[in-house]
Amino acid sequence: MRFIEKIVYLLIVGLFAATTALAQTPSEVVADEVAQPVKKTKAQLADSASRVIRVPNEGARVDRGIYQYLFIPKGQVLAGTTLSFAHLNSNDSQFMLMIDGLEAECSMTQISPFIGVSYAKNQVLGARFAYQTTRGKVDNVSLQAGDNEDYTFTLNNVNLVQRSYAGALFHRAYIGLDLRGRFALFNETRVEFSFGRNTFNYGENELDQYTKNRQVGVTFHPGVAVCIMNNVSMHASIGIGGVRMSDSRVYNGAEMIGKRTAMNANFRINLTDISLGITLHL
Repeated sequence: MRFIEKIVYLLIVGLFAATTALAQTPSEVVADEVAQPVKKTKAQLADSASRVIRVPNEGARVDRGIYQYLFIPKGQVLAGTTLSFAHLNSNDSQFMLMIDGLEAECSMTQISPFIGVSYAKNQVLGARFAYQTTRGKVDNVSLQAGDNEDYTFTLNNVNLVQRSYAGALFHRAYIGLDLRGRFALFNETRVEFSFGRNTFNYGENELDQYTKNRQVGVTFHPGVAVCIMNNVSMHASIGIGGVRMSDSRVYNGAEMIGKRTAMNANFRINLTDISLGITLHL
């Protein structure tokens, strides 16, 4: 009799368990499985936390939950170079076509090596040197004011050569865009001093007159950086102007015959100041 009671008891327990399992829908089973997050190891959690730069909430500023990600760790040395090239032609300009018979072109090349050290996360201080050469050529230009032929102006075979050297101290602030530190935006502020010389040639004749230029200023160059290898990144930047003070002096042989000093502040996108470069992270 006791044996039969045990069998009945086991059957009742089994039926109750089966009824409970059937009462749970498949969607609830999937939800229970999805609700359980994948557990990360302590090393993965520590690495993720170390790459997030939290900005402290100062005063009554609204905390929007926007974080910076680490792109340049503290103490890293950066070395690299930037290169820019621009070429302008009168045939490519809609405005210069209004000048009758204008045939002119201009090219500019600049190379600028640099080195810097990160004194804090995503903050770099450094120095750079730049060499720039500009060549302009006017094959033919003819200007006429009104219908009177007495007011005409003609130039042929005019060549302009400008060479300049510059040294600058710069501060570059990065904003990391992803947790792994592959992409970043940056803004580079430069305090630079440059000097150079301009010469004109008419045909085969080189004039004794030339211009010496000196310039000091603060300029801004925002850009984007992409890591293509663990220790190598490529970057592109564009100049958006700044504040400059320039001094130009015209010489005829060894005698100074003219002088001009100017100070200006221009903040605009300069399409002739687009630079591409490569950086080594040491």
